[in-house]
Amino acid sequence: MFLGLFRVRRFLGRLAIFLLALFCALNWFARQPYNFQQRLYSRLPQPVIYKLYHFSNLAASITDFAALTGSDCAVDYTDKLPVEGVVCGGLPCDMRSRRDPAGTQYLRYTGFTVCYAPELRHPLWVAFRIPKGEREAERPRPGFKHDPAARNCPAPDDYKGSGYDRGHMAPNHAIAACYGPEAQRESFLLSNICPQRPGLNRGAWRRMEHLAVDIWPERFGQIYVITGAHIGENGGRLKSNIHIPEGFYKILVAQRQGKLYALAVYMKQSTGYGAFPRTKIVSIDRLEEMTGLDFLHTLPDNIENRIESEVPTRLWPAGWRGCVRLVLNYFSELKRACK
Repeated sequence: MFLGLFRVRRFLGRLAIFLLALFCALNWFARQPYNFQQRLYSRLPQPVIYKLYHFSNLAASITDFAALTGSDCAVDYTDKLPVEGVVCGGLPCDMRSRRDPAGTQYLRYTGFTVCYAPELRHPLWVAFRIPKGEREAERPRPGFKHDPAARNCPAPDDYKGSGYDRGHMAPNHAIAACYGPEAQRESFLLSNICPQRPGLNRGAWRRMEHLAVDIWPERFGQIYVITGAHIGENGGRLKSNIHIPEGFYKILVAQRQGKLYALAVYMKQSTGYGAFPRTKIVSIDRLEEMTGLDFLHTLPDNIENRIESEVPTRLWPAGWRGCVRLVLNYFSELKRACK
């Protein structure tokens, strides 16, 4: 009997060591340069590539969220953040003219502000604030509606049969959970909507929204978000003449314990359902080059220059509770995708 127990304990000990070594190896692989990963992927069958990508990034996400690996873009800043309504750091303006983007109009709703482009028939950018605190219960989604305040605003049927989702820029979940049912109805106005590929809208983009609304405020407090469309040079049009952006970005800013934190991600339309947001981190300077917009320009120049030029090597940490929620949400999505 004792010999049997000894063998079981020895087996479990070896299994634990093997799993720990595998976890560390996956974590290491997720942090290697893109070209190195691609060379290895080119030698592997597709099912192995899929599993390696997912489990390596899951391992890296866990240690990042636990603040064991990676680094943030954070600078000392004890002054009050310059905020205009719900927009942190000033309304994004044209880099060259220092004025509002040509032909746009501002629409201000409960909890979010829209910079709408009538010629594009979708928002150029949207800004919103996510407060720390209790969230309202999930409620049914209202229908999409034409926005009479927005010039040349689409109708709900303008997306019908296009192959694109009606993608929220100010997220339904964030606005509904933080500001209530009337604000949620405003988030379904089509002045807040862009065409997004289903894999992007229902995958990494949605996961990023979940982190910003349900995970990070517990640690960082109030979060300011600017999210928008990258017009690009090759964007087409739907049959209803709605412009199709090449990709989308999010800029998040928070202040915690005397430090200012900034994080930016960019996702192309081609981003697949299973993509991890941690692989989409970019500098704010890069987004300014792509969009021609100047972000956070009312911050002091030395602060603005630092947080816009640095590229974090991880998404914001969330502590062990956040890690548990991250893993549970991942496997919940995996189960839903397999149905």
